Amino acid sequence: MKPNKTHLSSTLTVLAFGVSILFLILIVLFLGISSLIDLFRGDGDPAAEMIGAIAFGFEIVLLLLCGWFVLQKAMRREQADLPFTLPFADWQLLAVIGLVLFGVIVGGIVAFTEIAWMGWIILPIATLFVIIPPIWLLFGYGTRGLETGPRWRFFAIFGLGMTVGPIIMIVLEVVALLGIIIFGLILVAVLEPAAFQEFMRVAEIVRIETNEDVILNLLAPYISNPIAIAVGIGYIALIVPLIEELLKPLAVWLFAMKIESPAQGFVLGMLSGGAFALIESLNASADGTSSWPVIVTVRAGTSILHMTASGLVGWGIISAFKEKRVGRLIAAYFAAVLIHGVWNASAAGTGISAIGESIGKPEWLFNYIPALICGLLVLGFGMLAVLFASNRKLRKSVTLLPENIPVVEEKDEAADTGIMR
Repeated sequence: MKPNKTHLSSTLTVLAFGVSILFLILIVLFLGISSLIDLFRGDGDPAAEMIGAIAFGFEIVLLLLCGWFVLQKAMRREQADLPFTLPFADWQLLAVIGLVLFGVIVGGIVAFTEIAWMGWIILPIATLFVIIPPIWLLFGYGTRGLETGPRWRFFAIFGLGMTVGPIIMIVLEVVALLGIIIFGLILVAVLEPAAFQEFMRVAEIVRIETNEDVILNLLAPYISNPIAIAVGIGYIALIVPLIEELLKPLAVWLFAMKIESPAQGFVLGMLSGGAFALIESLNASADGTSSWPVIVTVRAGTSILHMTASGLVGWGIISAFKEKRVGRLIAAYFAAVLIHGVWNASAAGTGISAIGESIGKPEWLFNYIPALICGLLVLGFGMLAVLFASNRKLRKSVTLLPENIPVVEEKDEAADTGIMR
């Protein structure tokens, strides 16, 4: 059969990257100009805005790289189907540790000086040093000895994990949050009209108030309300993980019929999680105050969560599609949701406890934070152990594959005209 002239999936992917790049350029320009204005005015947080501009600029560079490899497939170049090999070696562990320590120390010193122009110059670069190398290291160890598949598909999944997937997740999470807020307000208005009127009065004051201490005092009764805490943590620990663990490996779902094995699904799931972690962590680290070292260090640690959880889901997806083992997919998905939910609940609880003294609950700081931080550490080391154990097991499973798989793959390539070829 004569091959199609247009490779639809790679062509659509390149178009998606092109639109994303144009949109990101506008964001970079806006943030860059705004940071310059704030820097010269001595107002706002110019370092935070510049961190955001550099983060989105770095994403543009990565998307251009991804687009180049995917374009090779759209142009029917043979090199697009060559396997991708990550240039990873053990010595890079020391390099990563060195880069992260250098970034945290230098950035921390600059942040504590609170010199605006120094933060504007140094903190964006220091943020890259702290966030990016750990993702590289985790991906290298988690995928060592496992095949990644054709290079065009590898970069297509990485690029889609930075663009289309996060956009859909953000929209769904905002819709869910608005739905919870609207339902809650309607419920309070019906059951407690006086409380609803008081809440609306406070909301109007908060809207025009600029003093953070005043705002915190006004909101203290609501922040410390057990029902409000339960609803907030429920959203963060249940709704968010359900959405994110389903859609982080969005591109793995799209290419599922063409991914060769569950082991490769694990690799590409990790890739999707790493793409999401990169974008989320870089932008969440946009802070030019003395809190920058703590924020950026914590954000760097979340990479293990996203990559391990998405790797498990990617493994489950391909197990269901290739081996008809739907139970694996269900178990992997809910395991990822559980891990993510416990992590989010611990992190949210730590944040709420940290402001306990400001809202008249000083005991929270000593009663809850130590346990919650220990919980996060245990989760972090546990997920690291899962990552290494999964890699070892999947490498063993790959060695047991029959030798005629390349023949089957060749037959599939000749016969298949599907969209995700």
